[in-house]
Amino acid sequence: MAKKIYLSDYFGKMAVIRNAVADFFSVISQFSEKEILIDFKGLEFISRSCADEYIKRKLHSDKQIKETNIQKNVLLMFFLVIKQNNLRAGVITK
Repeated sequence: MAKKIYLSDYFGKMAVIRNAVADFFSVISQFSEKEILIDFKGLEFISRSCADEYIKRKLHSDKQIKETNIQKNVLLMFFLVIKQNNLRAGVITK
């Protein structure tokens, strides 16, 4: 069973600092579960640098990470980063 994590527990309503995302991924890398469900409920804003760091860390993680409850403006920031970096479309789940 996947471990569910609420991003708002770590970032509140806004994720703005790249290093905070790196620290977050350090925390989840220590979980014994291989499947992680990240719930974006309550996260209203993510900076471009945080979205970029999130995607890079997800792509290099040994965890199977899926996302849920991503607000439209947050999702659009992820799509911008994906497009700018020529990444595959399936990087972010919904």
